Amino acid sequence: MAEKAFYDSRSRMFDRLRRLIWRAIGEFQRGGELSRYYDPRGKDVLEYGCGSTASAPKLIRAGAAHVTGFDISEGEIRRIRERAVAEGIADRCEFIVADAHRLPFPPDSFELIVGRSILHHLDLRVALSELRRVLRPGGVAVFSEPLAHNPLLRLGRWLTPQARTPDEHPLTVADWELCGSIFSGFEHHEVEFLSLPLMPLNIFLPRAAQRRLAARVARWDDRLLAARHGLRRHARLTFLLLR
Repeated sequence: MAEKAFYDSRSRMFDRLRRLIWRAIGEFQRGGELSRYYDPRGKDVLEYGCGSTASAPKLIRAGAAHVTGFDISEGEIRRIRERAVAEGIADRCEFIVADAHRLPFPPDSFELIVGRSILHHLDLRVALSELRRVLRPGGVAVFSEPLAHNPLLRLGRWLTPQARTPDEHPLTVADWELCGSIFSGFEHHEVEFLSLPLMPLNIFLPRAAQRRLAARVARWDDRLLAARHGLRRHARLTFLLLR
């Protein structure tokens, strides 16, 4: 699989470009707000496509009973296992190499599934069907994923092909419809719209100035996207709630 090979031996150019992209996003980044949509306390949690930057420590601190993480890359799993030992949580976590299209878990295994920027690397229909299978009745799977429609984002992706893996496909309105066809309780919420043309400023702005600007733009974003639903597909991130 191209994704597995890419992450097992990712290039220095990829790392440099990703650092530049994250510097431009800076304080506009709102992906952490995904945690507003779930409560891990007392739950068996699956961290989906965890990578080496897994949220397992944060989930354990927030009260999760147990966290299982998986990733397609042996290298990423090796790194997160080492991190779990260093942070003293290895007894409450398990990290395995697995393919999201063929999850090695029995039906109804998890009360909560959390993933960040992973579904857009997959065959979405197959991945959603597997999520439906391993999610317990009454549970929820929550994901933050990039969207495809904004012209500025499309230009940025075209200019930096080395910052992405070969199989990436940011989500579309059709993908929202697919989610709704498999999960009857599907919801989605979007963030980061007005911030997109302002992101290059973060390469030059000090962090304090970024925070002040980001806080103001976030308020404008929320009001505008609440009032104009047609603009939501042009945001940078979508939060998916699958029930």
